[in-house]
Amino acid sequence: MLNYHLESKIKFFLCTGSYKIQTPGREVRKVLFYTKTKNGGYVIMKLSLCCISNILGEQGLKFRTMTYKTFSSMPRADALAKLSKIVHNNFQVTHKIIRFCDEQGIKGYRLSSDLTPVLNHPDVLLKMEDLPEFGFIQHEITNIKRYLATSDIKISAHPSEYITLTTDDPKAIANSILDLETHADIFNRIGLPEDYSAPLNIHCRKDGDPEIISGKFMNTYAKLSDSVRKRLVIEVNDNKSGVWSVKNLVKHFYEKHNIPITFDTLHHKFLHSDLSDKDAFELAYSTWDTTPVFHYSEGIGETRNHASMATGIPESYGYDVVWDVELKNKDYAILDIMNRAKVAV
Repeated sequence: MLNYHLESKIKFFLCTGSYKIQTPGREVRKVLFYTKTKNGGYVIMKLSLCCISNILGEQGLKFRTMTYKTFSSMPRADALAKLSKIVHNNFQVTHKIIRFCDEQGIKGYRLSSDLTPVLNHPDVLLKMEDLPEFGFIQHEITNIKRYLATSDIKISAHPSEYITLTTDDPKAIANSILDLETHADIFNRIGLPEDYSAPLNIHCRKDGDPEIISGKFMNTYAKLSDSVRKRLVIEVNDNKSGVWSVKNLVKHFYEKHNIPITFDTLHHKFLHSDLSDKDAFELAYSTWDTTPVFHYSEGIGETRNHASMATGIPESYGYDVVWDVELKNKDYAILDIMNRAKVAV
């Protein structure tokens, strides 16, 4: 792991595309992070942190969780008190990570999908307002909302891999809808717009006849609130012998229903449908009416397993795009990409 802040006591002060590195006994220098445009110019590289900050985690700032088994094994009042403190902590950590990203020049942040554990479990079904420390939780939510109102950081979410809108299991459908509505509720509480500039990203994981599967998907989609539908985007999936390439997603979900499509570099590598990276990128890009959030990751060897650090640099082909960086070393990986891509001024 890179040791920027421990070994050489480097401090990062990044803002509005500028990058200052401060080391003991040396002058501060300033660099900007750009990627080349298709016309030979430059645009600022926009990278986004997914959920966890490893750097802040080393300082003790971590999300906490709670299982239904733990919750249900405790006296109700004790369980609610413990859960309340966990939720309060999670919004505090979220606020600090968002500020950290903004200060570091990291242009986006993918919210954790487990900020409010247990609340939407089918045997619990509580609202945040039911928690005994809701006043403290609301205070932190308000802090996040106020900060985002003055920041250009892009917020998104990628709800659980277990989300399904195509299954024949009504219980799984109900749980998936509840999960998506919970995400939308949090987005609303922190003041995010009800449009694709604050995307909720999911997969269509079931394979088979695209016409039949997309029909099932849209039948469930119709049951979602406007708050979810106006934000929901669909990502390329790479199941073995799968059908949900960028090309098929565009055909069955964008061309028919105007749902934007998320390009993912690693998924596309394994399910490319004879499209080059650039062609798939541009096809997915054409489905968005705002700056899209795409996913950048690299596999370990030729596998789908995410690497810890990148060896390459996201290629934006001159377009304005935010890249969720899906690498195990999180913000260390992002800062390394930015460092390798810098243009000194």
